Amino acid sequence: MNPLKTVTKIIRSVLWVRRRQRQVESSFEKLQKTLGYRFRSIGILRQALTHKSSVAPEDTKGLFSNERLEFLGDAVLNCLVTEYLYLTYPDKSEGQLSKIKSLVVSRKILGEIAVSFNLGQYLIFGLSEEKSGGRSRLSTLSNAFEAVLGAVYLDGGLEAAKGILNLLLFKRIPEFLRDERNINYKSKILEIAQHDGFGIPKYVTIGTSGPDHAKEFRVRIEIAGITLGEGVGSNKKIAQQNAAQIATNNYSKEEMLSRLKGEGKNELVSD
Repeated sequence: MNPLKTVTKIIRSVLWVRRRQRQVESSFEKLQKTLGYRFRSIGILRQALTHKSSVAPEDTKGLFSNERLEFLGDAVLNCLVTEYLYLTYPDKSEGQLSKIKSLVVSRKILGEIAVSFNLGQYLIFGLSEEKSGGRSRLSTLSNAFEAVLGAVYLDGGLEAAKGILNLLLFKRIPEFLRDERNINYKSKILEIAQHDGFGIPKYVTIGTSGPDHAKEFRVRIEIAGITLGEGVGSNKKIAQQNAAQIATNNYSKEEMLSRLKGEGKNELVSD
């Protein structure tokens, strides 16, 4: 590449980032009102909103981006969510609480929370990340939410962080639990099958179709050798989840036992 073009590209990117930083800083007031928290140190909020793509390439450790705050926020989040679930659901077992917690702190749910108050509009990106859709990428948004939570914790302590979660996350937990899209059907059918003595479900990829950039996978689920459904998806994980949902809906212990006994009789007759 032409050296002059390279330098021009770098300068353009730096100027764009600085302009974006000024825009974000002017909107800090709005974000703080949304969060219900006013920062004593606005610098820590700025860092929480700074994606690694907007800092200098030599910052290989991520010291000037929000990565370290994300690390801290993740720990704060897990602590406060665990406490909340323990106190709110006294009738739930340890295993049940663990499942709920896994959902609540998942990338999907945190990303949804971030979207709910338009966190993406406040983030500081490099030009390339901006163009690639980083502002609406759930993984990026969920990481930024954790970084903001870490910043609140450092700036105002554990109670301030809990206030953020009370406002944005905790009150929506019943909604998340009711939403069928958040059910892990693979875990559910595994638990049912093992409880009834049928062992671990088996997932078999029975076909793929479509071009490389838009593949569709078809997966069959078998329990104790009996097919209980097929699912399709853009990757094997999604196809397995869809197959597990169908199997959960189709599952009947009595019918499973009946079919297994029937197979046993057929085998004896054929001998």
